Amino acid sequence: MRTEAITLLKEDVLALGQMVNRSVTEMALLLEKNPAARLSFVEDQEETINVSCQQIEERCLDLLMERQAFSPQEIRTLVASIIIAAKFERMGDHANRVARIAQWAAEDTIDIPPELAEMAHVVRRTVEDVLLCFVSDAIDKVPQIIQSDNRIDYLHDFLSKRLLSDLGEQDHAQAQMRAQFLFCARFIERMGDAATSVAKRVFFIGTGTRFKAEE
Repeated sequence: MRTEAITLLKEDVLALGQMVNRSVTEMALLLEKNPAARLSFVEDQEETINVSCQQIEERCLDLLMERQAFSPQEIRTLVASIIIAAKFERMGDHANRVARIAQWAAEDTIDIPPELAEMAHVVRRTVEDVLLCFVSDAIDKVPQIIQSDNRIDYLHDFLSKRLLSDLGEQDHAQAQMRAQFLFCARFIERMGDAATSVAKRVFFIGTGTRFKAEE
């Protein structure tokens, strides 16, 4: 019974992560101005993601309150699952914000920096890898996953410098749009941070120790 409850919980977290990943994928398509992409999909997903996050938190708390004889790793799974779900929920929020700006740019026929879509695809791959580690306990992959955040940080810094380089020379409309793209870059960078945080939680579940990057 106890093992089954933990398994079902991990399946719920996996489903939540997959929902978020679909939102990230749709967000990337909107940034690429793919005609098949839909902002409404991301907006609809956000509410479902929020509800799923709350349900996971409530299930974890209910299991902890039952005072069953959980193993140390199972207790770490319960506690970390609440945090992981919250991280995914925040990623869904950011995806919704970026998707709206992408839709705005598309409607106004404004070019969107390609780095934004590239950052989004890196986040998507990172979430996929993290979820695989979470359900399979393959913690040996966690350090490699965390390193992928470096690519997101690089693209964020590169794009931010480029957008800010001649901001004062732009007219009001162009400057306003560049500011929105800066927000997009920051939101996606935070999504990368959240994915990295999830990877570290997965490492903690498996080992009982905090992840420390090699010097």
